Amino acid sequence: KKGRMHPSKLKTILSCLGSSTNLTSLADCDLVVEAAFENLKVKREIFSKLNTIVKKKNALLLSNTSTLDVDAISSSLSPERREYCAGMHFFSPAHIMKLVEVVRGSDTSPETLDIIRVVTKRIKKVPVVVGNCDGFVGNRMLHPYTSESALLLADYGGGEAGLGVSDVDAAVGPKYFGMAVGPFVMSDIAGNDIGYNIRREKGLLRDPKTGEVGPNRKQIRYTELGDEMVEKLGRVGQKVKKGWYNYDPKVGKGRKPLPSSEMQALIDKYSAKTGMKLSEEEIIRRVLFPLVNEGFKILEEGIASDPSDIDIIYLYGYGWPAWRGGPMFWADNAVGLPKILSELEKFHAMHPNSEYYCPSKLLMACVSMGMGVQEYYNNGHATLLESVVKSKL
Repeated sequence: KKGRMHPSKLKTILSCLGSSTNLTSLADCDLVVEAAFENLKVKREIFSKLNTIVKKKNALLLSNTSTLDVDAISSSLSPERREYCAGMHFFSPAHIMKLVEVVRGSDTSPETLDIIRVVTKRIKKVPVVVGNCDGFVGNRMLHPYTSESALLLADYGGGEAGLGVSDVDAAVGPKYFGMAVGPFVMSDIAGNDIGYNIRREKGLLRDPKTGEVGPNRKQIRYTELGDEMVEKLGRVGQKVKKGWYNYDPKVGKGRKPLPSSEMQALIDKYSAKTGMKLSEEEIIRRVLFPLVNEGFKILEEGIASDPSDIDIIYLYGYGWPAWRGGPMFWADNAVGLPKILSELEKFHAMHPNSEYYCPSKLLMACVSMGMGVQEYYNNGHATLLESVVKSKL
């Protein structure tokens, strides 16, 4: 009933697997997926070694990177191998989540993409081909969602009357909006150190020696709340029993989020002395409308080829409630694009340094034409958009 294998079948499958800590063991492979942590230098070094080690010149050399530039990774390969390089981004936890983002680099051949799609389906997962940019589709849209969630705590948290971690999770999570988990539980599950390392790679963290803020942070709205919880408190998530929440091995198998007085004290430090609560609907507008807006920008840039691709990514990779139909479908049919545009304009006036609140040109075009974004694509207007994007490349 739970879909588990019979022990005899499991034994047969395990007998086909081998393990090694030596890269030279990959010499005869047809397909290699690198899954080192998110550091471009490390990944480039691995691909440079694979370039020499893997014998077959048409072997697929793929990266499980969740945010990094696939072209920068493939540049470590000899030119004739780059058409066989792409991203194959699995989602955490990989044995459960069905989504795989197939990331198309500038040199990736159509045949390589076809093979990855076939392999992905063979392992009973759902492939979606996306373009190459920071965060691709899923994590790029996730950035405004998680950033604004933390900023809400900085703006409205503080004291017993203030907005709390559990308030945001409750609004977005299964009890209200319907996401499988809220942003803070999600971060604790994935590991808060992952986001921290990504921010470091982007040049956003404060230099611990000089005290200077990161070179790429000076003009953006930002809170160091998430940085300090990792750097100074070591609260990296469920794997160490403390993150945005505490976790007790004796309660809910160590996965039940519990309030943390230490985290509340840190929130108090970064927020107003006396905060205030926000309604569930206000929280939804603040954190999900910019997520949708980023989806429009992704379509504008040709990173995703259709709104339905974005919906599939969020349904299969991010726990979006299926009955809401995906973020772009939800924007079109449940909220309405004029309302999303109006709210984004209001929030951008309040927070001009939060670029994710700046309305997408595609969103504004859809509203002015009086149609939803899926209708815009179904009616062929995206063909003109694609020609504009290609002319800029």
